[in-house]
Amino acid sequence: MKKETEAWLNVAKEDYADMQVMMQAKRYRGAVFFAQQAVEKILKGYIAEYTNTVPKKTHFIEILIKDAKLELAEIDNPNVAILSSAYAWVRYSDLSNEHFKTKKNNKKKY
Repeated sequence: MKKETEAWLNVAKEDYADMQVMMQAKRYRGAVFFAQQAVEKILKGYIAEYTNTVPKKTHFIEILIKDAKLELAEIDNPNVAILSSAYAWVRYSDLSNEHFKTKKNNKKKY
């Protein structure tokens, strides 16, 4: 494994652990943020490892999937655009209140 890949995956593991802590604390906005960040970093690690390119500085999961040349049909083509949108939603209080009030609301979307 390349050092760059390992670095991306180590930070992704931290983000995943942070997501779990936020879920336990019922801080859903933070949980969704860290989930998005973990997925983003896993994809960037994959790009670094398997495409021999530097991952783009973007938070859009769909762009990273395209750059990674991954086919999502095997996992029923999840709507990754909504996870990308979540990155922005957590940054604005009005959108956070609308999207992340309850655990049930989050499970429907993500």
